[in-house]
Formats: sequence, structure tokens, C-alpha cells
Amino acid sequence: MRRGYRGGTSATPVPTHPADAPASDAGGSSVQQSEAESEFIPQFDDHGDENSFVPLRRIRSSQEVLIPNHEADMDVITGWLYNGPLQRAKYEDFSTIDWIYDGTKARHYKSDLRAQTRGMGRWGRLSLLADSSKSWVVLLAVGVTMGLIASCISVSSQWLIDVKSGYCRTGFYLNRRFCCWNADDVCLDWVTWSELLHVHWRWLDWLIQCMVFIFDAILFAGISTFLVTEYAPYAAGQGIAEIKTIMSGFMMRKFLGLRTLCIKCVGVVLSVASGLSLGKEGTMVHIACCCGNIYSRVFGKIKHNEVKRRELLSAASAAGISVAFGAPIAGVLFSLEQVSYYFPAKTMWRSLFCATAAAVTLKLLNPFRNGKLVPFQVTYDRTWDLFELWFFVTIGLVCGVVGMLQNRLTLYLMEYRQRSVLKNFARGEVVVVALGTALISYLSVYLRADMVTLVSNLFTECTGQETDGLCGHKDRAGNVASLLVTSVLRVLLTSVACGLAVPAGMFTPSMATGASIGRAFGMVVQTMHENHASWRLFAACRPDVPCITPGVYALVGAASMLASTTRMTVTVVVIMFELTDALIYVLPIMLAVTVSKSVADAFGKDGYFEGIIHLNGYPFLSMDQEYVLHGSSDELMVRASEMTVVTATGETLQSISELLRESPFSGFPVVRSRESMQLLGYISKSDMAMVAKRARISSLHTDASPCCFAHGSNVEPPSTQLQVVDFRPWVDSTPITISHGTNINLVAETFRQLGVRYLLIVHHGALLGIITKKDIVRVVRMQSRNYARAALPPLLAWFSSLPSRQTDSPLPQQQHGRPPILSSESPVL
Repeated sequence: MRRGYRGGTSATPVPTHPADAPASDAGGSSVQQSEAESEFIPQFDDHGDENSFVPLRRIRSSQEVLIPNHEADMDVITGWLYNGPLQRAKYEDFSTIDWIYDGTKARHYKSDLRAQTRGMGRWGRLSLLADSSKSWVVLLAVGVTMGLIASCISVSSQWLIDVKSGYCRTGFYLNRRFCCWNADDVCLDWVTWSELLHVHWRWLDWLIQCMVFIFDAILFAGISTFLVTEYAPYAAGQGIAEIKTIMSGFMMRKFLGLRTLCIKCVGVVLSVASGLSLGKEGTMVHIACCCGNIYSRVFGKIKHNEVKRRELLSAASAAGISVAFGAPIAGVLFSLEQVSYYFPAKTMWRSLFCATAAAVTLKLLNPFRNGKLVPFQVTYDRTWDLFELWFFVTIGLVCGVVGMLQNRLTLYLMEYRQRSVLKNFARGEVVVVALGTALISYLSVYLRADMVTLVSNLFTECTGQETDGLCGHKDRAGNVASLLVTSVLRVLLTSVACGLAVPAGMFTPSMATGASIGRAFGMVVQTMHENHASWRLFAACRPDVPCITPGVYALVGAASMLASTTRMTVTVVVIMFELTDALIYVLPIMLAVTVSKSVADAFGKDGYFEGIIHLNGYPFLSMDQEYVLHGSSDELMVRASEMTVVTATGETLQSISELLRESPFSGFPVVRSRESMQLLGYISKSDMAMVAKRARISSLHTDASPCCFAHGSNVEPPSTQLQVVDFRPWVDSTPITISHGTNINLVAETFRQLGVRYLLIVHHGALLGIITKKDIVRVVRMQSRNYARAALPPLLAWFSSLPSRQTDSPLPQQQHGRPPILSSESPVL
């Protein structure tokens, strides 16, 4: 028999049966109560209709708790404290979940299930096994679905990309690679659009192909942005920043819904085929989480518990990286390093299971018909020498700076969109950017090729077959210059494309930029070795054997660039290892990734995803960063004089309704009286609104009905015809409190480690103020901004301050209707 709320204990045990009633002090006789009074209470459905009386011991969830008007002791009341938790109001959109409540709810569910199955023998064990297998069924479904979706997206996007240049005579549905599967040098089955029109002039052939290329780019981008802006705005972008925020406990309804999933899958195919400097790999994480959220709705155990749902979403995100790069181990590490906010040990095993299921499904489908999970998987036959480590370190330095600049420029352009008129012309902006990108890309063979093919060619080891001038000896200097120019243009185009109203990511563009820089650097070193093989630097190279492999330099550059933009380390190394299947290249990649991340961190600890979180004002506290704040809780809290509180007694249904209608706050402290301000608990606005709504539609209540919020409070109804509305089961009688004067660093750690939504500041039981999670987030951002300005030179500080002009909250109502209490000159900092 449970006697507490969220792990607490009630003040006075309440008998649930007349036989359990305590004896009175006078004469030892039992308290005389009628059976109707002691064993039954009226129950109401969602429409306020009174049902038949239900025995107390059978109640599992009460929709409304009423206090009979003849009861003098307010503690003698049936409640969910003894018969299971009440139905709480759903979390509102753009609110934070209660980690402690949902965690306790999950433990109670498991305890109740074990109690119910105790003594059932084999059937009890089967029931427990069936209940524990629900999570595995969801993860298996997510893995298989992600394998199917990844195959469809890869094949469809490649076909649309090839359609911009021609079509297959033997089958219009075939892309160029499958159409020319058996062709040696010349593919006669692939027909370009100029050949279809029987054009023989070279300049006219180039013009027709260019016009078709540009027209298809505009068409695909226009359709993609129309679908996003019209049907699913949450499908825009990569989605990883929002997923990180959701994992931390933030509610964003419809972000992981079915409509978002469908538009994301279709839109990413169109946006990638349009030629925008965007990739499809990053979107796989969002798609995988959408699948996990949709499948979790099948089981009420997961559907109604936000903590359990987030555990599954953490595991499902691993499947996205698994199918994006053909790297299931990297998917598990990505979930741990980048996405998850709460990652218990069992989630790692679940992540591996889900990632493996996705990779096996993709392997069985074999969409590329070459046994590879992704097109740019490569194999190297050569090793590297010790002297090349210096070159790898140099690549890490360069890519670290370039990645930092790309992040700053991207975030600056995103912020500019938010505060300019461009936000009102999202579709037109996409069309203009697609037009400009197509015009620029068609002039360069490296930009015109799709990024998956480009990265695959840059990674490829030269074996005598020419690949767009990457393996030839003629005009090598021109090819190096072209690769460097391509890198600069790729950074600019990626910075402009990120933030458009189309679904796409930045993993592949970053890898393409780094691979171009690395390949150019490798070709320079290769030329130095060929012309000056007698140098002491190349003494370790054997004669008549190729010593330098530019493809390895491209691989190192791609890893360095990806690490500098995302601030991931172990995940990037494992991704590259699983792409090459060669353990020998792990050390160069690790060294370059370490150098690149260190250089990028010198300009700011936040990566691309954290920058988007700060730009959009999401309430996110990173578990990776250390916060060094100055001050105490007294300087940060909202004082009690500025707050709206409710008293344990003295409130009526009309005053509560007016409070809910006028107050912008998301919750209210419960005090004994406004004079003493003695704290008794805390109730959320959504729960209060739910109880008040059901009381108003009941025939037993009027606007004058008194309300009760605390145990041990005597409330006398003004009339015998009125019932007291009891809010006590929804009041958190043991909220987390701290003493006044607590160090602000301890306050920040409490929010970050416990995941609480608010902290109440008390002194000897009296309420002094409240601190919310958004207050701490605001202070942390101010600290980061001021630190960057003080620690960096003026020019670098300018780059660091580009994304700093952000809003403090995605929605104005989340600021509780009060102006910010902090500024850059606040004593807290």
C-alpha cells in the first residue's frame, strides 16, 4: 500500500475499508461510519457525467477528487496515494518534462507488474518477459524501417541527380550507374538531353545541358521547400540540434510526428538532387527518431512515460548514423557522445541492437549492388610513414580553422534570416539560392558532381584509372588550385544553404570540404616526393614504390573538418575506420581529429549543433561543458514579491479560473498564507487547469466552491450544496528546495544533473523566490559570451560574437510574462 506522492509519504494513513478503521480513544469502540461514506466516492468521466459509485480499493486512476461536505478532517479522503497515480495533464508544447516524476512512475509500474505476477508461476514470468520485450520490438522495427528508408532515399536521390544530365534508354527508372553496369568505356544506353535533341554543336550541347541542369535544380528545390513550408515546417534542416534539446527534457510536439517523417524523407531526396550544398546523412538521425517516436506509441508503457520514450529515442538515433555511413559502432558512439542527455548502461546495448538491425537490413537490400553499405567505402593497400604525421597535423590545423569559420558564417547567416525580411520569403530564398548554386556549380567539375560521388573519388586510391584529374600527372598544379577553390566555394555555399527551408544536413558537405583540402595537400606532398625523392624528409620511402597516397590525406581532411564543425571526436574516428576497414589509419585520423578539435575549441566550445541551440534559445544545458559562475541564488532568483502564489485555503474555483486565465506562469508555489509565505508545495499550471476544468463541468460545483491545496487544512464549504475541489493529489508536497545564498554553480549542477524544471529558495520554510531552468541557461550564455570577448583578440572575438544576438526563448510566453532580470552587467557574472 503506497502512502506517498512521488516517493513521499502522506501525513496520516487513510483506512480503505471499515474494518481497517482505527479505534477511538473513548471506550475503544470503532468509529461508526456508514458503508457509503467510508467505501465509496462519486467518479466522473471526461464529460462530467456522474457514474455509479466505485469501491475505493478498486480505483486505479481518479479524474476528479471531491471532498464530501460532511468531512471535518481533510486528510480522510480517498486518493491515488493508495491505489496508483492519478492521470496528470499532458506536458504542454515547449515545456520541460519532470524527470523525477516520470522516473518514479516507471519504477512504480515495474513494481506493480511484479506484484501482480507474483504467484502466477510460468504465466507470470511470461508476462514479465512480454513486458520487457516491448522496447526491443520497437527498436527492431526502427532498425528494419531505417534500412528500408535509407535504401529508398539513396536510390531515389541518385536517380534524380542523374536525370539532370540524361536518361537510360533501356529503362527510364535506372540511374546512370545501373544503366551502364556492363559497359566498359563508352555507355551507349545512357542518352544525354542534347543527344535526344540530336544536337551536334559543342557550345549548344553545353548550353542545353546547363539549362536542364539549372531548371531541374530550381524545380527540385522549389518542390522541397513547398512541402516543408506548407505541410511540415519541422522537417527543415538537419534536426539534430532539436533532438539534443528534446533528449534533455524539452517538449516539441509534432517534431517527431508522422507528417514530419514523410515530408523529411521526400524533401531530403529533392533537396539533395537539386544540387544544394547539403547532404542526406545528417537527416537520417531525425528520421530514425521519428520512427522511434511513432512506434513507441503502440505500447502505453512507453507512450505515457517521457523518460522511457527518450531512452528509446537515444537508441534509435544510433540507427540513423548506422545507415548513413554504414557504421553501426559509430552510431552507438554518436548517440552517447552527441545526442543523449540521459544515457544509462542499458541504452548502450539497445543502441547497438538497433544500429545492427539497421545495418543488417541495409546489407541485405544491397541498394548499390556492390556489397557496400555506402558508396564512399574505400580500401587502401598502402601504409603510411612516420614523417607524414607532420602533414596530417597540418591538415588538422587548417581544417580546424576552416571548420570554425564555416560554423560562424553559417550561424551568422541564420541569425540574419531571423531578424531580416528574408524570413517572410523562405520559398523565394530557396529558389534563388538553388539558381545561384547551379550556375556556380556547373562551371566546376568538382562542384557539379554530387557530393557522395565527389567524396568517393577523393578517397579513392590511384590505380592507373583517371578520375577527374585527381590521378593524372599533367596539370597537377591546376587540379590542386581547382580543389582549393572548390573548398572555398563549398564553405560559402554550405553556409548559405544551411538554414534554408529544406530538409538536409551538413555532414557530407563538411566531409567534401575537408576531403578537397586534404587531397590537394596530398597531391602537393606527392609532387614534392616525385621531384625531390632524395630529400632527407623522404628517406623512409622505398624506391620505385608509391610512397604518398593522396586518398589517405583526403580521408584525414574529411575527418578533421567533420570534427571541427561538430566537435565530435571518437565518433568521427570510428566512422572513418568503418569506412576504410583498415586499423592502420586510425592513428593518423586520431591525431588530426585531436588537433582539429583543439584548434576549433580555442575559438569557442560550441559546435554547429550547440550554436543552433543557442541561436533558437532552446533551454539546453550541456553535460560536456564546465560552468564557472560567480554569485549566489539570491542574485538570480525571482523574488517572492514578484511571483504569483496560491494559498492552501481561501481560494475559490472562480479565483483559480481567473488566475489561470491571466497568469503567464507555468506553475505556482503553494503557501500557507501570503503573510507567512510558508511553503507547502508546488502545482503546475497544466494540472491545475485540468482539475479546474473538470470541476466546472461538474454539477456539484459553482464559482463559489472552495479549493484545497494542502493536507491538514480545514475548508468549510459556504453551503451544504457545494463540494470542496481538492487539488492536493496534484500538488507536489516535496518540491526540491535550496537555501538562500547557495552558490550558483551548485544551482547549475542541480539543474543539469537532476533535470529539474525549477528550484524553490527557502529560509526556515519560508518561500523567498524561484529559479527556473531558463534563468540558468541565460546566465550560462552570458558567461560564454563575455568570456569569448575577453579572451580572444578583437578579430577573433568578432567571429565569436556573430551568433550571439539570439532570443532567450523560442516562445514569448515561456518567459513568464516578465522582463529579463539579468543583463551583461549583472553581478551574477
